[in-house]
Amino acid sequence: MRKIYIAATSNFGNQTSQMQGLQSSDLDAAQSGVLHLREKTDKSIDSAMKRDGRFSYQLTFYQGIVGAMNSKKIFDILILFVRKEDADGLKTEEMLWLKNTSARVICVSEGTGFLKDAFRIGVFRYVLRENMGRDLTEAIGEVLQEIEPVQGIRLTIDGEDKWVPFEDIYYIEAFGDEAIIYKKDTYSTVRKTMDYLLEQLGNAFYRCHKSYIVNFAYVQRIDDDSVILKDARSVPVSVRRRGGLVKIYHNYEEGKRGKNNIL
Repeated sequence: MRKIYIAATSNFGNQTSQMQGLQSSDLDAAQSGVLHLREKTDKSIDSAMKRDGRFSYQLTFYQGIVGAMNSKKIFDILILFVRKEDADGLKTEEMLWLKNTSARVICVSEGTGFLKDAFRIGVFRYVLRENMGRDLTEAIGEVLQEIEPVQGIRLTIDGEDKWVPFEDIYYIEAFGDEAIIYKKDTYSTVRKTMDYLLEQLGNAFYRCHKSYIVNFAYVQRIDDDSVILKDARSVPVSVRRRGGLVKIYHNYEEGKRGKNNIL
């Protein structure tokens, strides 16, 4: 499992020095706010990682961009927090480093005042602080997809727009005006025709029956009237489609073996 390295930092320097001179109650509130922000950041990242399922991660917080710069580490993602009063606070060396870093920069801001600088440094995604809980998770997910694309299909499931990776789909069954997508341990019902789904799916999928589409990745063997999956489930095969199924599946297996030999 690949590890993703993430840095989270502000653009307004050392927060500890800024807290000097504050009264005890204000200092406690400020420290509590920083702690809450860190917990919220970690929760958003953890949610995105679990939703994707392909990566682990290491998150490091820095007090200022200089801290990340001086670490000499290579990050995959940099989460840059910007306050309203610091919208124009980037120093020249910080701006240069952000423009040249290989990390995807996600800017979390309290307003839109930093947008101009965000475009100048090539920010991957701009997130408003008020929407951070939802949008930061989404932004992290988009970065993961760019780092290592996953083939899949976007569908409305239970009223929500969801990304369904091809590798999650074992087979699909027509059910009236809907289709049932069977996964490892669960299933989802969508309002899509089999023709529509087949057009959106990749080459690993084949319509083996008027009412069924199977994912070759999970095929164990092909019998006379059914496909047996690796988890022992059985998918019906129509007589007139069996010949094409066997031929296409053979080509799929040959192509997979060829890729493995190259690797």
